[in-house]
Amino acid sequence: MYTFSKSRLILSFGLIGAAMPSIAADEKAKEPSPAAAQTAKPVSPAATASPAVPPVAKASAAPVAAKPVNNPDQDMSEALVKKINKGSGDIVLRSSDLPPPFPVQKAEAKPEVKADVKVEKKAEAKPKEPPKAETPVIKVKEELIPETPWTYADGPAGPENWGNLNKENQLCAKGKIQSPININFDNTVKGNLSPIIFEYRPFFLSLMDNGRTVEVIGAEGNNITLNEKQYRLLGLNIHKPSKTAFNGERAEMSIQLAHQHFDGSKVIIEVILSSSPKLFEAAKKSWRDSAPKENPLFQVLLNHVPLVKNQVASPRDVTINPLQLLPADRTYFTYMGSLTEPPCAEGVTWIVMKTPVFVSAQQVHSFGQIYNNNVRPLQIKGDRIIKESR
Repeated sequence: MYTFSKSRLILSFGLIGAAMPSIAADEKAKEPSPAAAQTAKPVSPAATASPAVPPVAKASAAPVAAKPVNNPDQDMSEALVKKINKGSGDIVLRSSDLPPPFPVQKAEAKPEVKADVKVEKKAEAKPKEPPKAETPVIKVKEELIPETPWTYADGPAGPENWGNLNKENQLCAKGKIQSPININFDNTVKGNLSPIIFEYRPFFLSLMDNGRTVEVIGAEGNNITLNEKQYRLLGLNIHKPSKTAFNGERAEMSIQLAHQHFDGSKVIIEVILSSSPKLFEAAKKSWRDSAPKENPLFQVLLNHVPLVKNQVASPRDVTINPLQLLPADRTYFTYMGSLTEPPCAEGVTWIVMKTPVFVSAQQVHSFGQIYNNNVRPLQIKGDRIIKESR
């Protein structure tokens, strides 16, 4: 409930300014005009005693449209005007005099007007030209395509020119402890040398003709032990004539068994193959008085030499045991030398068995049809020591 003074309401609230003309008009209507005052009849006391009935506002015929928006200030102003019209003095304004609240309509969301933002136009990217196809370059290892394949035959690629074929072959021309060499029986140092422990066992045969010799590929589990150091069998290959010479004379053939330690050091064991009952007449040394018979293991190798060079042959269920290529007498010569083919690397321990393994003359001839001269010329011994076991 609210109580207001009429005079204070007029001064305090500017919100009812719009309604004041109607209030003033109603007050003026109540005052008698001068003419009417002169002609007015006397009023009976009963009539004067009755209070003046305020004029009743006629209901408007036209319905009042509901306000779309509920404005509290405007509603209060209209309620005050109605109270003022009804009487004088203090005005009591109750909450029931106010119109019921109207649902507040949500203000329509006005689209935000974004400030003009100047967008810098990016330079139009020119379409990239497709990359030009580059000519493929195929890199091939130098070892796979040597400038000139080396050979044992005399000529531009022969042993005398191995050092000029590739920079890696410099030791072939300038090395100081090259192989093979000639062993003079009278110039050896005889002594009790460490025995060689052969740990060979049978394995399946795989061999190939590499264009320079017939090579048997080694297998795991085949080793030798020399001076408490173990070497693995890499393979074996056959040469005609023998690589090592004895008192200036080469034997008919020899077979080499190449071994390597895991640190890279190498041991080559050369076994002499001969069909002669009297070998090295100059040394007055004879191993047998009768012609040797055919060697079974050597014949297996001849039987399975591939018809095509550089093609590995692995005949089914054919096994070999390198022990069958060793003489019963395991005494040997030894010296420090090199590989007998490019790159002629030095630091190789050579073991040359003193006793040969015999093969038949026919077997020597048969191999001669494949390679008749596939050895390097003898190299200068120099001041190297050659030891001989006894």
